[in-house]
Amino acid sequence: MTATPFALVDPDDRNMIFAYGLDIDLPSGRDVITFRRDHAGHGTFSVHASVEAAHRRFSVITPLDLVWDCGSSDR
Repeated sequence: MTATPFALVDPDDRNMIFAYGLDIDLPSGRDVITFRRDHAGHGTFSVHASVEAAHRRFSVITPLDLVWDCGSSDR
C-alpha cells in the first residue's frame, strides 16, 4: 500500500487549504479520500475515484489548485 497526501488550495493563497486528501494505492485498486470543513465548521470525509475527480468536484465550488507535497514549508 502506498498513501500519498495532497491538498486542494486557493490558487491565489496556497496557505488557504480547502481540503486535505490521501491518494491510497492498494493491490486491489485505488481509493482517494478528502477531508474538509464547511463554512459552519462541520467536518466531511468524501471518497473519490481519483485525485483528479476530487479536484474537479470541489473546483465547482471555488477555483482550486492541487498540491501534492502538502507537508512542505513552501506552500
